[in-house]
Amino acid sequence: MRFQILARKGVVIVASLVPAGHFLVAVAEEKSIAGLLQRPDLFQPLTEPPCSYCSNQDRKNLIDRDDRVIAWIRGAHNGGAVPIRHFLSAPRVINDTYGLFFYDPDGGYVAAYKKDYGYKFYGWLNGVMIVEGRDGTLWSALRGEAIKGPLKGSRLERIPSFVTDWGYWNMLHPESTTYDLFDGKKYPQAALPTDISADARETIGKADPRLDTMANVLGVEIGGVVKAFPLNDKIERACYMDEVGGEKICVFWYAPTHTAVAFSVGLEDKNLTFYADDISPETAPIKDNETGTRWSLAGRGIDGALRGSELRWINSIQCRWYAWAAEYPNCEVFGQATSGHP
Repeated sequence: MRFQILARKGVVIVASLVPAGHFLVAVAEEKSIAGLLQRPDLFQPLTEPPCSYCSNQDRKNLIDRDDRVIAWIRGAHNGGAVPIRHFLSAPRVINDTYGLFFYDPDGGYVAAYKKDYGYKFYGWLNGVMIVEGRDGTLWSALRGEAIKGPLKGSRLERIPSFVTDWGYWNMLHPESTTYDLFDGKKYPQAALPTDISADARETIGKADPRLDTMANVLGVEIGGVVKAFPLNDKIERACYMDEVGGEKICVFWYAPTHTAVAFSVGLEDKNLTFYADDISPETAPIKDNETGTRWSLAGRGIDGALRGSELRWINSIQCRWYAWAAEYPNCEVFGQATSGHP
């Protein structure tokens, strides 16, 4: 029997040529990832659930006003929203034409990426959810980066999104899309966990002391530069102006719905400056100094000179500090003079 040594990056293949001309292949896998806890059969993904409209599903009275949703804020029908308890908490992964959604209750986030298929829950690393692609590639759900397998080093592309409450989103955009609940019994529902699971906790490393482990932050990434914006529940509405990776941005925060989102300040060849306006309606809690336009959390001009305009969303995700710091240990923290893990 003849043997042939084949090689590709990260993999060595020893193949024996049998008389029929076929190869019997034994693969020496890439080096295992230290600290990775594998539970690949724990959750089963959901693929392409039938769609509907928010207003139609709201009339069924199956979704509570304070149910958390992941909302994509651009696209046809002004985007859409997925109720997490009804569609994401049980499967943890949705593969769909609207997007690819990963729900990690331990890390306190829902990651939304451009549509793709064949992903499923795999396990935890540093307390952060790991998913497996259809070709066996392992991905960080939070960072959207392949950490092992054929696509190692590749990145998924985020879609403009944020987390908010069902009632708030439906008030802003009842015309937007969602999934059809039918009679409420078609899909398994699961309450949203409030604490870190034992499995995730087992993999968490040394904490970054700059913020509390469970602190809620908005992580922003621009051109390889990353920054965390701490979010304060005691401040009802806020707007933080900053520069990240050479780009001027604004971060909107609305505590009643625990919603944070980042946008570029550039619009129509000029930069705007924003502030949280205490007397503006909840549908448009942010105002700009230059035109007096009021802006929704989705970055849409609601009234004023720039009514109908849309701000450009900045790559960002809301999560717990421990998860963001584990993925980006050298990140800057808004409001702190030093950067990087002490």
